[in-house]
Amino acid sequence: MIILGIETSSDICGAGIAKDEALLSEIHISAANAHSENLFKCIEKAVGDAEIGINDLSGIAVSCGPGSFTGLRIGVSAAKGIAYALDIPIYMIPTLDITAQYGAESEFIICSIIPSIRGEYFFALYKNNNNGIERVSEYRLGKLSDIKINESNGIFFTGLIDDNTKGELSQRFNNTHFVKELSPTMGYFAAKLGCRRFTRGEADSIENSEPMYLRDFDIRKRH
Repeated sequence: MIILGIETSSDICGAGIAKDEALLSEIHISAANAHSENLFKCIEKAVGDAEIGINDLSGIAVSCGPGSFTGLRIGVSAAKGIAYALDIPIYMIPTLDITAQYGAESEFIICSIIPSIRGEYFFALYKNNNNGIERVSEYRLGKLSDIKINESNGIFFTGLIDDNTKGELSQRFNNTHFVKELSPTMGYFAAKLGCRRFTRGEADSIENSEPMYLRDFDIRKRH
């Protein structure tokens, strides 16, 4: 199968194409508040670089949040439009699951982090097993002090992590390891996870698919 992956949850606008999970092409543009202008350019370039036609796509996977409200809306709307037009399935991939993929070679527990507002972060914990990366916690929203990890062997932090966040995490936890760069792009990893969902027959409803906004996490946090 051939899956197009879309990433617009942050300042990075990207698209990647995977065939049976293998990377065919990827493209990204880093420009804040410019996803509406850049997304279809990325998709067109990714399709061309993969040497396929748009009608060769078997499905489309999109990073569905948490993240930028506007960016997510643009990405999900584009994915739904393409899925409708081509009559192919759509796969909504949580952004924390995507960034966790950068820990695929890590022997440590993986903590995927995305900054929110008001000094809070979205985060979830993962581990590697024989079937790939498995999430082992709920998706959560809170301060860095709310991240509780009982892991003496080491922790691999991945996601959108700036130097200040690295410093605070290094002070709180022993034996910390951090993702060096988000490469391949998040668009490719969205496509790769979409391939797995395709194989399992786990498509989402095109009509009912919506981004995972801040409000979803606020509700979960209160309950």
